[in-house]
Amino acid sequence: MLQWITGITQKIEERAASNGLVYQLSALYYKRVIRREIDLAGISDRDNILFIGGGICPLSAILIHQSTGARVTVMDIDNDCVQKSREVITRLGLSSNIRILHGDGGDTSLELDGFTVIHLALQVTPVEKVFAELKRKASPGVKLLVRRPKEKLCSLYCDLSGKALKACNCVFHPGASNIGSTFMYTKNGADTQHSDRVA
Repeated sequence: MLQWITGITQKIEERAASNGLVYQLSALYYKRVIRREIDLAGISDRDNILFIGGGICPLSAILIHQSTGARVTVMDIDNDCVQKSREVITRLGLSSNIRILHGDGGDTSLELDGFTVIHLALQVTPVEKVFAELKRKASPGVKLLVRRPKEKLCSLYCDLSGKALKACNCVFHPGASNIGSTFMYTKNGADTQHSDRVA
């Protein structure tokens, strides 16, 4: 089922990458989600962010950079997505602040040095494995943001168990069609406290 969702998302991203109007409409959809995530993690221009699962048109990464000035590295496992994403970033003149890499967020050899925030897109799969590996390797103080689908759409996505996120802060996204919430785990040797606040 996730492949079906991924296929639709890629078609929308392809249109956004090549059509200015579709890009602007897609950006409007993500702006409120991004604002809440920025507030949740306290992201600023001092942060260095790893965004896993950027897709063809990495709107979330672009909006985070444009809203905060943070440096962003986008990683995707799909070579075609990486190439098209690089073209989008170059066309927007953002290559000096956003870099696009090919890679697997769950790879045990992935280097995380220097990243202060790691963001997992909704379609990262298998998200449980990727989250566990990043949580294990992240340095103290690193914040992991994980998007979760709306409850009625959980069966369409590879979702994290509630157990993995029981001690995390979160924000909800009532205006989004498929993103239900974003959870934040802070690596500090002990679990953070859970909060159901809406930013």
